[in-house]
Amino acid sequence: MTIQFDKDGYATSTETVIVHNAMPDTREYMGSSDELINVGQGLPARSYLDSPPKPKKGFVICRTSDQSAWEYVADHRGEVRYSTVTGVSFAVGQIGNYPDDSTDKAPVTPFDKWDGKQWATDADAVACTARSYRDALIMVTDSLMLSDYCIDDAPLTAEQRTELTETRAAYRAWPTQESWPLIELPELPQWLLIEAVNQGYRVPVWPPLSA
Repeated sequence: MTIQFDKDGYATSTETVIVHNAMPDTREYMGSSDELINVGQGLPARSYLDSPPKPKKGFVICRTSDQSAWEYVADHRGEVRYSTVTGVSFAVGQIGNYPDDSTDKAPVTPFDKWDGKQWATDADAVACTARSYRDALIMVTDSLMLSDYCIDDAPLTAEQRTELTETRAAYRAWPTQESWPLIELPELPQWLLIEAVNQGYRVPVWPPLSA
């Protein structure tokens, strides 16, 4: 015998029935249970008599917003996506379609911008950043060019002055090299690297790694 309910949703007899339950926030199917329904009682909140459909890969079973039936809703939870606004990766945390401002394509560099279909590297931004790194090294070594500049109270040797001059010239010429700016910065002699860092130089990672 199937339990009957009056027009107000109250049972007209006492019976134990199988109900199918949904989560309160997402309406996701969360399992079935036996419930004793007494005369004059209604079904528990978010519980339904109609059975949900069979599981389907890539989807989760949910109650429709009007509570009238079960439906399949896309389930991408745990998948990695990339924000088309920031390029930052994130794991999908909610059921439903992918966020509109996301893609499964990873940006190649931190300078990539989404053009609506794919990532495109902002060449102007790359060049501007590269020049800033070049200029930073030249600026921080300006003081080393003074004739009385010393390291640990010792003047620069002739060899060090030659290396300093050649390195600064290499940095100035760097933007003229083939494939610039996505090429490595000129190499710094170890002593000059240490002295530049002591003067506040921050060694950049260049060319840029993937975002």
